[in-house]
Amino acid sequence: MDIKWNYKIDLADKTVFGKIEKERGIVIPEKLKNIVTEGNAATPEKYRFIVGSVECMLGAILSFNRGDADTVFTALEVIEDKNLFPFAIDPFGNYICLELKSGEVVFWDHETRNISSTENTLDSFFEKLY
Repeated sequence: MDIKWNYKIDLADKTVFGKIEKERGIVIPEKLKNIVTEGNAATPEKYRFIVGSVECMLGAILSFNRGDADTVFTALEVIEDKNLFPFAIDPFGNYICLELKSGEVVFWDHETRNISSTENTLDSFFEKLY
């Protein structure tokens, strides 16, 4: 996956993934760890994607640094379902999540808490951004 990132903030704590996994009792896939490490708090150059027939935007990868704006820590407090792991946010406060059991990327609406499928795995989600 060759993604050009804008506005990246370096990951401050390389052990953050292990801490989150232990806290939540989950396993974060290595592919997602690599994406976050490469694009922490950044916006990909290609940022549009489709959910159903609606065009959506990936505003930024969530920051995994405490104290930054739009952090994974805030998202994890909001999304209580431990099967959903938020990794990005859109410009409107909705989260893009990885469904841990299926490996599917889903869109989580912050107003309705509805989950919509992107019908993509992590790899295909980033490959299909335009």
